[in-house]
Amino acid sequence: MLEPKFSISLHLTKLIDEISSLRQRIISAPIQVAWKPTLQKETAIRNAMGSTAIEGFILSLPEVRALASEKRITKKLNMTERAVVNYLAVLRYIQKYADKEFLTNEDICRLHKIIGEGAVEHEPVGTYRTIQNYIVDGIGRVIYTPPPPENVPGLMNEFLEWINNESARYLPVISSGITHYQFVAIHPFVDGNGRVARTLGTWELLRRKFDTLHIFAIDDIIYEHRHSYYSALNTVREEKGNLTQWLEFYLEIIADSLERAWKRIISLPKTKGLEQLSLTPKQEKLLLLLRESGNLTAKEISSVLKVTVQGAHFLLNPLIKGKIVKRYGGRKTGKFGLAR
Repeated sequence: MLEPKFSISLHLTKLIDEISSLRQRIISAPIQVAWKPTLQKETAIRNAMGSTAIEGFILSLPEVRALASEKRITKKLNMTERAVVNYLAVLRYIQKYADKEFLTNEDICRLHKIIGEGAVEHEPVGTYRTIQNYIVDGIGRVIYTPPPPENVPGLMNEFLEWINNESARYLPVISSGITHYQFVAIHPFVDGNGRVARTLGTWELLRRKFDTLHIFAIDDIIYEHRHSYYSALNTVREEKGNLTQWLEFYLEIIADSLERAWKRIISLPKTKGLEQLSLTPKQEKLLLLLRESGNLTAKEISSVLKVTVQGAHFLLNPLIKGKIVKRYGGRKTGKFGLAR
């Protein structure tokens, strides 16, 4: 992969400063600790809804929330529902492997397999293409012809070499944008390339420790500006490989997403004692459970979190002392809920 070509324009400089400021505000906000699970879940839902809608798999936000809330899906899903469920799964996957230092062809194919199973029009999934594909506009005109299939393995090796060895030279938001575009340019799969490109862009932000909280969504905003998204991608070809306008658009999206995340954070109820409390993963799950289910008994909490009743009280006690959770009712018959 050749050295990415772009210039640090005045607009790009302003966006970098704005993003840095917003990110610092977000990670410094004490209120985020208690509500992080809720914000993370909502972020995943919005990303899944946006990325799949860009490809024509359109569901409403309540419909996506309903799919996300099902612990185990037993009903037969149509292709649109499957696309959303798959995207939620791939987001969980990259969060699980957020610390992965080096990416391989197997990793890329794994992303495509998770995303594409039952949710692409042209298979196979998880395998680089052996045929020529084309990008067409809304009326079927070819607007871009990706590299021939015999070039794909070599181009992907160069692409991964850049990600693993060169991307660290750039700011995470810049390397994420470059990663996104370069993957789209290669278009290594027959179908599903857009979803994989957006996943890789997000994974780059996770791997580079930019998105440590997982509480801002990019894909739903890209969907809102999808015409500008395609136009920005096209400018790279029109400008003979110059990524400047594309990166300006990409950073505008990131800045917008951080601004929205910040607004969600400051709209949350402020809780005394939160600054001094460091939550365990189980306590974060407990807060999300109480947020979604309302007041619960210790036995109900123990059942959902798969701990003993004594273990449930162990999790609850610091939250009660921190005035985040409150007991409602008597000692034996009372329930626990978020402090109002």
